[in-house]
Amino acid sequence: MTPQGTAGASAGIGVLSSVIGGIGGYEAGKAEKSAYDYNADITMQNMRDQMLANQQTTTARIGKQASSYAASGVDIQSGSPLLIMIATAARGAQQGQQIEDAGTEQSNLQRYYGKLAAFKGTMSGINTFLSGISKTATGFFGATAGTPSPSSGGGTYDPSAPDMG
Repeated sequence: MTPQGTAGASAGIGVLSSVIGGIGGYEAGKAEKSAYDYNADITMQNMRDQMLANQQTTTARIGKQASSYAASGVDIQSGSPLLIMIATAARGAQQGQQIEDAGTEQSNLQRYYGKLAAFKGTMSGINTFLSGISKTATGFFGATAGTPSPSSGGGTYDPSAPDMG
């Protein structure tokens, strides 16, 4: 096989390797994004579960307060008992809001990290592809630059011959 043929075959393998490497970087970024998105979905589900548990706890706490006051013969429809139960409900609502805010923030952060991972994978894939193409082209042109083609009738180089140029 001629040097040009060998260089061409090597360049073809280099291009193919660059394409495969670039696709691999891109796919790795997509997979990492999918993992972050899955974690964000789990975070949201956990947040909803915590909010439900908080509501149930608050409702049970208010129910115990009401039954304790009623068992003591105190009117729970007005006055201090009603104000205490309202304050308990407000505290439960505030805790629920804090749970929701924290869960939403964490989920949004995970989705953002996923977008960054996908972008990083895309850039890595492009970089791998371009770097491979550049190295392949450099190798190809380096291998074929000084080689005369069979049709040019190129002879051998004689350093002792007088310079014609």
